[in-house]
Amino acid sequence: MSDAGAANRPRRFAILACWYAAGFVALYATAIGTSLGQLIDAGSLGVMSWLRSDAWLAFYDGRDVVLYGVLGAAVVAAIGAVVDRRIPPVVYAALLVGLTAFASILMKELLPRPYFGDFAYAHNTFPSGHTAITLAAAIATIWCRPRWMSRVLVLVLGALVSFVALASVLSFAHRASDSVGGVLLTGALSCGLAAVARATAPPPSRARRVTAVSALVAMGVAAVYLVAAVGLLGDGDRTTQLAVALILGTLGAVVSVFAVHRPFPVRVEDVQPLNRNDAYDEGL
Repeated sequence: MSDAGAANRPRRFAILACWYAAGFVALYATAIGTSLGQLIDAGSLGVMSWLRSDAWLAFYDGRDVVLYGVLGAAVVAAIGAVVDRRIPPVVYAALLVGLTAFASILMKELLPRPYFGDFAYAHNTFPSGHTAITLAAAIATIWCRPRWMSRVLVLVLGALVSFVALASVLSFAHRASDSVGGVLLTGALSCGLAAVARATAPPPSRARRVTAVSALVAMGVAAVYLVAAVGLLGDGDRTTQLAVALILGTLGAVVSVFAVHRPFPVRVEDVQPLNRNDAYDEGL
C-alpha cells in the first residue's frame, strides 16, 4: 500500500471516532435532555409486551452470562496473542475494555438526568454498561486475532452483542437510548484507539461494503420509524413503529462497529512456525 494510503488509516479511524462520539452526544442531548426524548425513551419499555413474560425475563438474565462469556473469549484470544508474541493488540484490547467499563460506569454516575416528569424510573441509566462492555470485549477478541478467527466467530460475537443490547431493554433494565448509547460509546473508543495504534483499515471487500451499507440502511429506516412513532409521519401503530425503530437502530449500530474493525496486522517474524501458513481471510 502507498504511503498516502497508510497515512489515511489513522485518519479514517479518527473521523469514525468523531462520528460515533457526536452520535453519542446527540443521543444524550435528545433522549435524556428533552422531555419528548424522555417520553419516547420510556415508551421503549412498553414495546413487544409479548416478549416480556416471566419466562422471557428469566431468559434475558442470561445477558450477564453472555457478557462474561465474551470477556472470557477476549482473555483467551489475548493469551494466544501473547504466546505468539503479539503484544500490541493485547495492550490495545485491554485498554478498550478497561476504558469502556470505566467510562460507562462513570457516565451513569455523573451524567445529569433532567426531571421532566415521571417517565419510567428517574435515575440515570445512560449508557448501558452491559452493551458497551460486551461489544468492547467482542472487538478486543477480533483485534487479538485468535487462531480460531473466522467469519462465523464474528457473526456469533455480533449476535451475542445484539442479544445483550436488546435484552437490556426487554428486561426493563435499560431504556432504548441506553443500549444504543453503549454501542456508540464503544464505537468511539474503539475507533479512537485504532487511530492511535495506526491499525490497518479493513480491506474494501464486497462483504464489508454490503455490511456497512446494510448498517446504514437499518439506522436510516429506524430513524424514519422513530419519526413516525412520534406522530410526525403518517398514521399507524405507534408502539409497533417504536419497536421497529428500536430493533433496527440497535442492530444497525452494532453492525456498523463490527464493519470497521479487523484483527491487528501480524508480522511474519512474530508468527509461530505451526501458525505461519494458517490462512487468513482478508475479507473478514
